Amino acid sequence: MTDVARRVQGTCAVALVLLVMAACNSGEEKGPKEGELKLHGTVHMVTTADSATCWKFSSTKGHDYELQAAQAPTDLLVDGASAVLVVTPLKGGGSFCNVGEVVSLVTVDSVNAPGASGT
Repeated sequence: MTDVARRVQGTCAVALVLLVMAACNSGEEKGPKEGELKLHGTVHMVTTADSATCWKFSSTKGHDYELQAAQAPTDLLVDGASAVLVVTPLKGGGSFCNVGEVVSLVTVDSVNAPGASGT
């Protein structure tokens, strides 16, 4: 009976480790510095009810972030552009558009505008 209990305990431990690993991998990638996130995703232009233009970044992990237009280079603010960004979440940051968590842009690693070709 002891041998069976050890096998069950070992199986449960392996299942628990796999579950924890899956939960940890569902978040965003950590950035180069503490508190930063590296995001892969797509930029979306959003118009609010009062006709204000806002910029949302939808990550490939399924999270939405509100970009601050004043921080972003113009080549990033293109509806449908795919990009890799390093950002810092603004805890308690005042969201004007309410399209996602407000972030402060640290760097733009790459941008590919829709319809852009390398030729």
